[in-house]
Amino acid sequence: MRKPIWRSLMAFVLILGLLVTLGGCGSQNTVTSAEVIKVGIILPLTGSEATFGNMEKNAFEMAYEELKAAGKTTIGGKDIQLLFEDDQGKQDMAKSATEKLVNQDKVVMISGAYSSASTNVIAGAAQSMNIPLLVTTGSADDITKKGWEWVFRGAAAPASKYTVALWEMLDQVIKPKTAAIIYESTDFGKSSATGFRAEAEKRGIEIVYDQPYEAGAIDFKPMLAKVKTTNPDMVFAVSYLMDASMIVKQSKELDFNTKLVVGGGAGYTLPEFRENAGEASEYIASSTLWVPSVTWPGAKEFFDNYVKKYGKEPDYHGAQAYATMHIIVDALNRAQELSNTGIQKALKETDLMTVMGPIKFEDWEGYTNQNRPYTYVVQWQKGKLEVIWPEDVKSAPLVYPVPNWGER
Repeated sequence: MRKPIWRSLMAFVLILGLLVTLGGCGSQNTVTSAEVIKVGIILPLTGSEATFGNMEKNAFEMAYEELKAAGKTTIGGKDIQLLFEDDQGKQDMAKSATEKLVNQDKVVMISGAYSSASTNVIAGAAQSMNIPLLVTTGSADDITKKGWEWVFRGAAAPASKYTVALWEMLDQVIKPKTAAIIYESTDFGKSSATGFRAEAEKRGIEIVYDQPYEAGAIDFKPMLAKVKTTNPDMVFAVSYLMDASMIVKQSKELDFNTKLVVGGGAGYTLPEFRENAGEASEYIASSTLWVPSVTWPGAKEFFDNYVKKYGKEPDYHGAQAYATMHIIVDALNRAQELSNTGIQKALKETDLMTVMGPIKFEDWEGYTNQNRPYTYVVQWQKGKLEVIWPEDVKSAPLVYPVPNWGER
């Protein structure tokens, strides 16, 4: 009775050994960590911020394909591999994604995210784990004001610096005496409002309304009704896409008229803003960090190629991601060794021209590893986003004061 049992055991061992051998043969065709240079990219690919996240993912991938065709994504016989993680626009997911990419996937560096809230979480984790982070679009000032030597921000500007060109226009043309500030209660919204508030106080502009709101709200009319009673010369609004669209639509419904509404970038520059807000988007202005007509090399080509490939127009968020991919590849190619310190050193020594302009990581005004940004002011006119400032690059004149709703 024992012989059949032993024979069965022997057969089982032989079969198991064969499976292991076959599995080993198959793994020879699998790319291992030692054969590639892994770069982690964290973006909101689902959820309320997915419009931005997918635009940025598209731009990352388009830049990668172009750089690969140019032979720049293979270093020392190893290919750069992009690993995307979806943070869903949530801070806890952003932290989990960071830890997975570093501890499990063994990436050499990280880029991302979209929102400042998620970026701050990723930055804190990257700093504690000594892993280089290249910020894609997160703009809260404090991200690069904590002295974190592992955090770099190139294509993205501090939120308070979005309005450099806007203040030039306000000083020279608008000269408002009163202003209202409405902003979402997020890191980005608060940082933008703080910057605008400080500049207004320097000029003696009276802030007649200054309140945050909860992002994702549906009914903005109670807030807008209060702003309307203050009769401001202008409104500065900081909102993501859906909130921005709702705010201008409900302003029209309330017949709330002011001489100028200026967005702080974010939701007010996307093509989807025009689609969602419809006629209410007309004459809404906004700060922005990029437009297709800028003279930086490759900017117009990026815009045209993106539209051709994806059938949609990118705004500055797409350009930021595209430029970020170029910065990553440039740094990895220059790094003397692909260690955390080697990549950190290469990033610090970056001197690169991109579609977002020149990129250098400098320490200035309390910022660490922060590029100095260029800014513009745009305005929706006849369904098209026109550059209205600076004067030397404008594509259309500023419409000011804007006509009342009943006169359009």
